Amino acid sequence: MNTINYLFNARKVLERSRFPWVDYARGICIILVVYRHVFEGLIYVGEGSYSYPVLRYFNIFFFSFRMPLFFIVSGIFLGGSLARKGIGAYVDNRFRNIFYPLLVWGSIQVTLQLIFAGHVTASRTPMDYVNLLIDPRKIEQFWYLNALFCVSVLYALVKHYGKFRPSQQLMLGIFMYAIAGYCHSKHIFIGFLLDVLFFYMFFAIGDLVSDMVLNPRNYELLSSYKLLLTVVPFFVLVQHYFTTLNLTNKDDYFVQFQRPEIFALAALIGGVFVLNVSFILQRVNRLRFLRVIGYHSLYIYVMHLTITAALRIVLSQVLHIQNIPFLLFISIITGVLLPVIIYNMLERAGAWWLFSLKKPKTAARSSAGHSFFGAGIATTPRESTDKE
Repeated sequence: MNTINYLFNARKVLERSRFPWVDYARGICIILVVYRHVFEGLIYVGEGSYSYPVLRYFNIFFFSFRMPLFFIVSGIFLGGSLARKGIGAYVDNRFRNIFYPLLVWGSIQVTLQLIFAGHVTASRTPMDYVNLLIDPRKIEQFWYLNALFCVSVLYALVKHYGKFRPSQQLMLGIFMYAIAGYCHSKHIFIGFLLDVLFFYMFFAIGDLVSDMVLNPRNYELLSSYKLLLTVVPFFVLVQHYFTTLNLTNKDDYFVQFQRPEIFALAALIGGVFVLNVSFILQRVNRLRFLRVIGYHSLYIYVMHLTITAALRIVLSQVLHIQNIPFLLFISIITGVLLPVIIYNMLERAGAWWLFSLKKPKTAARSSAGHSFFGAGIATTPRESTDKE
C-alpha cells in the first residue's frame, strides 16, 4: 500500500472529500482519450487496428462526448473560481496551469518526434513549435490545452467586463458554434480560433448548469439509477447513430465537421450519461482508482502519446509483437498509469516546474529540509478547474 501511495499519490487523492464526481468523470474520459490515441497509432502495425471492426466501432462510439465534457466541467467551476480569485488571478492561474504545460510538453513531444523522425507516424518540422500556438490541431492532443486556455480566458473576460449572464453566454456560444460549423463545412481555415468557436458553447453550458450540479440537494437526482435507466437508451441510440454516420462516410470527424447539430446532441447526452455514472460512483464509493486517474488527468494527457508511441516502437519494431488487441491493451494501461508515476516522482524530486509555474506548497517544504525518500507526496490538491 505504501508503494501505491508513493507512486500514485492515492491516499492524498482519496482523502479529498470535495467533489469526487469530478475526478470520476475525468478518469472515465481520459481513459477513453488514451484508448482512441492508442488505437489510431496502431493503424499501420501488423494487420492494422482498423482490421478489428468492434474495436474501431468503439473508437468512434466514445468519441463525441469526451472533450466537450471536459469543457462543461471547467465551465461548472468558473463562477466559484472568479468569485474567489478575481479576474486577474483567474487568468494567471489559467496560464500557469494550462498554457504553460502546453508549451513545455508540446515542445518536448515535437522535439522527440523530430529526433525519431524515422520511427514515429507524425511528420514534423521546426515550424511545429509555432503551430502549438497558431494551429495546434497539427500537434496531436495539444489542441485541447490551447483551446481550453483561450475559451476559459475569453469566457471569463466576457463575463467580468461584458457582464454577460450564463444564458447570454450560451446564446453567444451557440452563435460561435454555428460559425465554427460553417467554417468546417466550407473548409475555411482559421487556425486555433476554430476550436475556440466550437467549444465555447460547451463551456457556457457548464456555467449555466453549475448551480444545479454543485447544489448537494440535487445529488440524489444526479446519482439516481432511475436517471441512468432513462438516459442509457438515448445514449446508446444517439452514439450508435453518430458512429454509423462516421463509419458510412469513412471519416471519424464527419459528424463533428458536417453535422454539428448531431454532434452537439451526442456530446450532451454522452455528458449527462458520464456525469450520472460519476455521481453514482461517488455515492457508492466504488472503482476509486478512477478518482486517482482523474485527478492526474492533465498529466496523463500531456505525456500519454509520447509514452505509448515509444512503447509501440519497442514492442512492434524491436520485439516484433504485432498482435493488435495485446498492443492496444498494454499500451492503454501503460499510457494511463506511467504518466501518473512519472508526475509524482518528478514532483517529489523537485521538478514541479515541468507541470506548472506555481510551486506547490509541499514542494517548498521538501526543498527546505525533507529528503527525497522521506518527504510526503509533493502535490497539493489544486482547485478542481486546474486539471482539465
